[in-house]
Amino acid sequence: MDRREMLETMQLIREFELAVARGVEEGEVPGMAHLCVGQEAVAVGVAAALAPSDFISSTHRAHGHCLARGVDPARMMAEIYGKEAGLCAGRGGSLHVMDRELGILGANGIVGGSSLLAVGAGLAIKSRGGRAVSVCFLGDDATNIGFFHEAINLAALWRLPVVFVCENNGYGVTTPVRVHSAVEPMARKARAYGIPAVTADGNDPEQVRQVTARAVERARSGQGPTFLEFTVWRWRGHYEGDPDTYRDAEEKRAGEARDPIAALRARLLERGEVTEGELREMEGRVRRRIQAAVDFARRAPDPDPSEVGRDVYAAGGPPPSEPPPGDRWLTTSEAIREAIASEMRRDPRVVVLGEDVRFGFFGVTTGLVDEFGEDRVLDTPISENAIVGGAVGAALAGLRPVAEVMFQDFLAACFDPIVNQAAKLRYMSGGQCAVPLVVRSPGGAGLAFGAQHSQSLEALFMNVPGLRVVVPSNAYDAKGLMITAIRSDDPVLFLEHKLLYFADSPVPEESYALPFGKAAVRREGRDVTVVALGTMVHLALEVAEELLADGVELEVIDPRTLSPLDRDTLLASLEKTGRLLVVEEGPLTGGVGAELAALASSEGFRYLRAPVERLGNPDVPVPFSKVLENTVIPSPEDVVRAVYKLMSYR
Repeated sequence: MDRREMLETMQLIREFELAVARGVEEGEVPGMAHLCVGQEAVAVGVAAALAPSDFISSTHRAHGHCLARGVDPARMMAEIYGKEAGLCAGRGGSLHVMDRELGILGANGIVGGSSLLAVGAGLAIKSRGGRAVSVCFLGDDATNIGFFHEAINLAALWRLPVVFVCENNGYGVTTPVRVHSAVEPMARKARAYGIPAVTADGNDPEQVRQVTARAVERARSGQGPTFLEFTVWRWRGHYEGDPDTYRDAEEKRAGEARDPIAALRARLLERGEVTEGELREMEGRVRRRIQAAVDFARRAPDPDPSEVGRDVYAAGGPPPSEPPPGDRWLTTSEAIREAIASEMRRDPRVVVLGEDVRFGFFGVTTGLVDEFGEDRVLDTPISENAIVGGAVGAALAGLRPVAEVMFQDFLAACFDPIVNQAAKLRYMSGGQCAVPLVVRSPGGAGLAFGAQHSQSLEALFMNVPGLRVVVPSNAYDAKGLMITAIRSDDPVLFLEHKLLYFADSPVPEESYALPFGKAAVRREGRDVTVVALGTMVHLALEVAEELLADGVELEVIDPRTLSPLDRDTLLASLEKTGRLLVVEEGPLTGGVGAELAALASSEGFRYLRAPVERLGNPDVPVPFSKVLENTVIPSPEDVVRAVYKLMSYR
């Protein structure tokens, strides 16, 4: 990209942004729009230093980055207008523009979220021996968020090919840097992680390109990450419609006097590289191109409301198989490890990462490093956001990561990359990207680990569209479901109960993939349908055997997956028994049982002969005391009482 091309691209970005501003003002553009007027030089200078194979991840102020990378202005304008012809079929909008073919992993509405995706892409590049680079755009205030520090630490630790590009426009929303940051410039924060950090003028695209090119070459040569801080001025408010009263007139005049487009234009004229006539022709060409983009967006059809559910999940999956269990017994821990190992042998894109995965805290991943090495079995810091967020970025860039979070309770520490990134990226991109990621995590009570190491959070994540939730109850299922999870193009949350790790059952040596969304009827019966999760399946079977002596037959159903949920099997059983009991360890309020009760009342009401009964935690944190812990976990006696209560209805 020469200087004339730089100027034309900067003008293209400026005209595009001003057209978006007019669209917002006239009520044509829905939602929020965050514009980069005044920051064009950083987008263009960075893009000029990149190769087509490189990745970028961006912020909510990403229009300029995308246009500089080569995105079609018409399709991006259509996306901002919310149209089907948009880059993301109207699913993402201004905040979430993405063009996977150009290596753009997505703009991000979560401050600092881009840093996690960039580090994950860097891991994918290094894992596959590539020479590409992952560039992360972020704002000054993003350097204050935990995501950034977890990401930059991991990038430095693993010497990943990542370039962090901080556009310091002096404000985090309305808060000036002097108020939101204890350290200035932002580059000082990055130096604390032992990586080069440079602060430079972000109004000069040539200087931006030179500084970026050095950082990019350093990353390509295996020397690791660099942090670049470019000082810029944001001409408009944080968002269109922002009254912008927090910056005074003198400050605004001083900022706008550093107009990067006017400065480059003057330099080109002074050097004789362009004439006024050529500049006018260039400006006219840009205006016509942007007007054509606006016209295209206005004419483009809206998305079809009947297709609102398209691209939430990937289509298809591995062909299911349920071989006979055989007579070889494995513990659940051994079965999961066998599944992961078989998939790592089959597919070199599968990697395992997490805290202590080489050792294996519960023995699940123990020994994998001996066969697959430290490049594919990666011990991380205690850094849940970096583990899961990095895995999301790696999945976007071509790996199939299996990330471990040591306890389900700690999923709260990485809620954002699971819920706002992994679960939504396929949909927000209009189906452009897959997120083939497994997050496995042990949970459940019974070991006196206390309230922060004993939760059962499956109901919480069952509420997240775009996320698969798996809850195996035995070793056979754990192996087959894990194989399906690793081969899935959707993000999968694989929730394992700690007490089941040491329970054994027959498991075939062969590889097999159990279907998602297919419950198992563990025992047939005519009187009461009992739906149980995890360890509660074994409790229900124990009670079912006991009640046979009284002539009461329980039908025990193990959902195996909660998302997707096998509604048909439940309703077929309910039609037969007319009575439903749900047994889980999680809290009753908003639990899995609440969802199944709603299903029974809305779709199975004509079958019900009694109100639905639910057993679970009575809405208290899991206590440490064994006496108290046993009080909050459903017991055999609780199940028996609930069954007889249901049987009392005739």
